Amino acid sequence: MKQSNKGHVPVLVSKGGEDMERIWVSIKVIHHPKIVEFLEQSAKEYGYQQGVLRIICDVDDFKDILANIS
Repeated sequence: MKQSNKGHVPVLVSKGGEDMERIWVSIKVIHHPKIVEFLEQSAKEYGYQQGVLRIICDVDDFKDILANIS
């Protein structure tokens, strides 16, 4: 079943490529400098791909960052 969260984009988050967790990120914070930094780092690691965004970061750390910038 596909989950849809209006105003959010799905991001797969994992440290080092192990099991990735899908986290819904508000489009309001997707351009935050810290999120952009994570996306740029991931582009270097994975290349630019179509589909779900991927971020290399500890899941709990990423959730804490989102809570602080939201």
